[in-house]
Amino acid sequence: MRFHTKGISNIREEISEFFTSSFDSKKIMESNIVHKMLDDILNAMNESTNITITNVDGTILYVNNNFCQLSKFKKEEIIGQNHRIINSGFHSKEFFVKLWQTIVSGNTWRGEIQNRAKDGTVFWVFEIIVPILDEDGQPYYFVSFQTDITENKQMENQFKTNFIRTFQNLQNGIFKVRKEQDGTLKYIMSEGRLMDEIGASADIILSKSPFDVFEQDIAKIKQKMYTKALKGKKVQYEIELGGKLIFVDIEPIRHNGEVTEIVGTVHDFSQFREVQKQLKLNEERYQSLLDYSHEYITMMDKEGTILHMNAKTLELLGIGEDMFENTNIIDITVEEERPVIAAYFDKAVNGEVQFFEFEVKNNGQRKFLNVTLVPMVIDNEINAVYSIGKDITEEKLVQERNAYLAHHDELTGLPNRRWMEQKIQDSLKLAEENKQEMAILSLDLDRFKSVNDTLGHAVGDGLLQQIASRLQNNVYKEKFHVARMGGDELMLLCTNFETRDEVIEIARNILNSLENPFYVQGSELLLTASIGIDFYPSSDTNATELLKRVDVALYKAKEFGRNMYQIYDSSMKQENYQSFVMERDLRKAIMNDEFVAHLQPRVDALTGKIVSAEALIRWAHPEHGLISPGTFIPIAEETGLIIAIGKWMKKRVCEQLVAWRNAGLPLVPISVNISSKRFLQQGFAEEIRQLLEYFELDGKWLEIEITENSIMLNEKTVQKTLTSLHEMGVKIFIDDFGTGYSSFNYLKVFKIDGVKIDQSFIRDISHKSENATITYAMIKMAQHLKLEVIAEGVETKEELDFLLGENCRFIQGYYFGKPCSIEEFENNFLHLYKE
Repeated sequence: MRFHTKGISNIREEISEFFTSSFDSKKIMESNIVHKMLDDILNAMNESTNITITNVDGTILYVNNNFCQLSKFKKEEIIGQNHRIINSGFHSKEFFVKLWQTIVSGNTWRGEIQNRAKDGTVFWVFEIIVPILDEDGQPYYFVSFQTDITENKQMENQFKTNFIRTFQNLQNGIFKVRKEQDGTLKYIMSEGRLMDEIGASADIILSKSPFDVFEQDIAKIKQKMYTKALKGKKVQYEIELGGKLIFVDIEPIRHNGEVTEIVGTVHDFSQFREVQKQLKLNEERYQSLLDYSHEYITMMDKEGTILHMNAKTLELLGIGEDMFENTNIIDITVEEERPVIAAYFDKAVNGEVQFFEFEVKNNGQRKFLNVTLVPMVIDNEINAVYSIGKDITEEKLVQERNAYLAHHDELTGLPNRRWMEQKIQDSLKLAEENKQEMAILSLDLDRFKSVNDTLGHAVGDGLLQQIASRLQNNVYKEKFHVARMGGDELMLLCTNFETRDEVIEIARNILNSLENPFYVQGSELLLTASIGIDFYPSSDTNATELLKRVDVALYKAKEFGRNMYQIYDSSMKQENYQSFVMERDLRKAIMNDEFVAHLQPRVDALTGKIVSAEALIRWAHPEHGLISPGTFIPIAEETGLIIAIGKWMKKRVCEQLVAWRNAGLPLVPISVNISSKRFLQQGFAEEIRQLLEYFELDGKWLEIEITENSIMLNEKTVQKTLTSLHEMGVKIFIDDFGTGYSSFNYLKVFKIDGVKIDQSFIRDISHKSENATITYAMIKMAQHLKLEVIAEGVETKEELDFLLGENCRFIQGYYFGKPCSIEEFENNFLHLYKE
């Protein structure tokens, strides 16, 4: 047989040529009428369907134009190819074996097939394959008529997707099982909350057999039930699974009359087994589920009329079951919420699941619910809506608390700094637009720190709470906003006043109200405050400048004796403001532990070994970074904060010594600078004793540096303190020796351990003869008194050579090491120590 593949535009010519080359031409000529009818039929079929012809080997002999358009192959590309060229891989090998067995036996095959086009896209067809039989009744050609059903299949898939989404919103579950070619049963779908709860979620069971997922005895039961369903029978059974009693309902799915898949639904009958025996209708079964649910469930018809509320909901609303008869859900909603709830309900009635949060108030109680509106579909029609509410009260109250604390002080309940700064910004804008005045009052409690230090922070906190209460109940409370800015700082914003005298009267009234005693935890406290005031408008409208000026005024009030107010004017110096800010920030630094200890090594220049170290304080300011002591120590001395700072440093040094000891590292004696104020106070030596005992340290590891002036005041106290320190093994050095007014006799009487020659005498010692002379005299005098001599500020080889020439071997300065962090000291110097 010959078969021509050349292109023929007319279908009649194509078919005629095919049959002419395939059959006896004489017989054809004798049946022209039959041929004409055949041509007409083929032309009609060609316009309406896809046609292919293949031989018994599966080789494509003919395709029409419709098929080419659908498959995107040209005729010359596909004729002569095996039909596998359009195989999409979707169907199993068993599928094609059965198809082939049908047509080679002379029977017509009908069914749906997914094919793959030339560009890789897939298309679905409903195909009828008719075998052409020879005189012996054996097929030798197969004619295939195909109808494109791709769009229908896409709609079917969309329906399946919607179907799955529906089940994902249900408490129950659904699954599908398919029988593979090798006879194994594999899960191909799993949806619904219950499937997750029983350990059969999609990520666990898909593409697995029952024996891959469940225990042996459970898997055997499931295998038996699935096999029964695959034989075309509806199957129902109950099984214990995941601690639940599960009811399973299985239906067979037929394709081309053959069952290849089954679909099953699962229901949790754990709590309702006894009820289940008496109930026959699904509506009653679901009703029991609602009644015993821990969630708040309401059933409504499409108009919103309440049909049922479960016990949990009735309890929440404080009503009986007979009280909502013929009541609409919108009618029992608070009026301001009705439009929102109505909009959610309308969407649910139209098939959209809705999620929203809702607050219920009843008998003074607040409940927050996470509400889901679920449309109930029966016979493809929505006839009811379920409202399912989950209690999220605790979560919402935490959120509200966090939102409140973002703008309020937790201790006093007053607005905080963030709130006040924003309020000032907003008020400035309004005042500028409306050409109005406003005033800011900065209030600082006088000597509040002494309350904390003496009576403890609990009393200090209680005092702040009472002060906040007095301000909130002040007779002028409608005239100002008050906020706690931090610590003992409060700020008032006045925007509602007629004259500036009215603001001044408010300040006076506040000061007077604080004069009455406070009673906190059994203590009677008398307190005063200082207030700084600034008005807008002034030369600057910037909020930052206003806050600076009001702080300057506050500083002036403190400088002039406290317990008063001061109004800012341009004569007040910014320098005073800077000092005030520094003092204020230092107080915060002490409370917030913002200090850092650095160490500088002392070296025996003859051996290169570390003999000790000096602890030097640094301030890690949250805004300005690391601040050197030269900037803040003078103000600390002036304000008395130096005592608290020194206490912190002594404790920090002891902590570090203990850390080295616990880590198995060598200990290095560390010296701490002590202010004369603290050194001369009663109890200094006892404080050192308590520190050493608490940290279990020998006195030799802690050294004390004091100034020359410290030992010239109150000789009796100094002698007693030094004696006690010596008994503990603590060494005492005179720091900055040569810059004070001490007498050599004092060095002898008080038995000082050593002196540190100030760096001002060491600097340029090789070039300044007067420095060399003085330094030489101090070294010889100290050596004569058998004192250790330490030279500070050594930076050059020339300075070191001079000192070694005078037998001064203990050196501290940049030449050997700068002050550095404790970590850097450990890495670079600690290993050089030799006791």
